[in-house]
Amino acid sequence: MDTNNVFQVMPRQLFRFPAMHLDATEQYPPVWAAALGGAGLGFVWGIVARIWMRLISTNPEFSISGTAAILVITTVFGACTGFAFAARRRGWRRWGHYLPRSLVVAFFIPFGMAGGLPLMLTVLLATLGVTQRAVVGLWVLAVLAILVVVGTDIDVPAIAAGITLAGAVALTAWKWTARRWRDGHRLLLVDTWLERIVRTLLLVLAVAGFGFVAREVVTDKPGLLGPLYVLFYLILLYPLFLALRVGLEPGASTGSPEASQSNLVLGRPSEGEMP
Repeated sequence: MDTNNVFQVMPRQLFRFPAMHLDATEQYPPVWAAALGGAGLGFVWGIVARIWMRLISTNPEFSISGTAAILVITTVFGACTGFAFAARRRGWRRWGHYLPRSLVVAFFIPFGMAGGLPLMLTVLLATLGVTQRAVVGLWVLAVLAILVVVGTDIDVPAIAAGITLAGAVALTAWKWTARRWRDGHRLLLVDTWLERIVRTLLLVLAVAGFGFVAREVVTDKPGLLGPLYVLFYLILLYPLFLALRVGLEPGASTGSPEASQSNLVLGRPSEGEMP
């Protein structure tokens, strides 16, 4: 593909991205262009995020090592997101489909280092609630709850991790046993409500995480600066949600009910429907 054409088409792809079907079988974008573009966007996001951190800090300090670490993490994450986006748009299958998606999720985890844990959890839970099945989201939530209780000083009751783990086990057992039931209508009704409840729980927890950061910002920055910095934070979260969606959203080509549910939640038509 002509390089000039690449740089003409990529901005249009970028603006269409929030409502775009991720999986296709076209030859655009080139892998190198998507990875390079993602790395550039990740680098820019890291700069903007570093500025925001500097603004909300009560004891502003400039650390070259800290800034470099943030920029490396965001740039690598952006490159992996671009790579995964290109792989999905070009219709790669098997390991070519799942490996790039796994890289996106793996390189998103370092966003939780140092003081970034609330940001990472907020985006992860929101994306899980929108894209994944309830059982997957609940298991991830259980693992996160255990890690937070064991590995951090965040005041989360141990019983909360136990309840979440028990809920994940119970939902898994339900999914397994429900396949043997003959009453399909009641089964579908109960399963639909379980999906909605768990997804709603994940989204509520994501909102709570956002509210926690917003409260801290408003407390430390009274007046108009507080709400302004909270709005800045919300703007920072949205690109991360879109990027993590590339890694977490199930492949639409499978035709699974989960993929169709994800499309409905995100406001996109399912396969075979008119766009």
